[in-house]
Amino acid sequence: MEMDGYDLYEALISAAMESNEKFAEMLKSVMKKKGITVRDLSAGSGVPVSTINKMLSEERDIRLSTFREVIRYIASQSMEVVGDITVGIIAARPALNALSRHQLPVKGKKVIIKEYPANNLEEAIICAIRAERNRVQGLVCASIVATTVEKFVRIPIVTIKVEESNIIESLKVLVDKILSTELV
Repeated sequence: MEMDGYDLYEALISAAMESNEKFAEMLKSVMKKKGITVRDLSAGSGVPVSTINKMLSEERDIRLSTFREVIRYIASQSMEVVGDITVGIIAARPALNALSRHQLPVKGKKVIIKEYPANNLEEAIICAIRAERNRVQGLVCASIVATTVEKFVRIPIVTIKVEESNIIESLKVLVDKILSTELV
């Protein structure tokens, strides 16, 4: 039976409360089942690769803030939500943390938002390609990366200034683009 995000969340917390060894085993198991690499976990959680490697090899006790970020990312990758339109947002982790909702009604459609954290242009390109492979229907990203990212993917891209109200406005524009391409 497949565990959902809440079950994984509970299992990881229980393992962490037992021992570093149990947490490392559970985290490795979850990462393997979900196809999450150390680099994915690092990019998604904002925790450095070296810290994740130390956690997995039990070389370090985990700081609470690090633990929260790892758990948050794992749980977010495990939530199976269904909507009318799925879009990705490529931004730095602090900007993504400002987003309080991952499902929004936009123009009568239920829009699911997937986060793709990136700290530089190379990561933004990788995230865009990953998002397209994950079958998102469009992307929202900063204008500084949009002109480069659009050379690598075939899905609609809209740019934003990173504030939640601007994200919602950009989602409305993106939904319009997605809906107009579905009619063709």
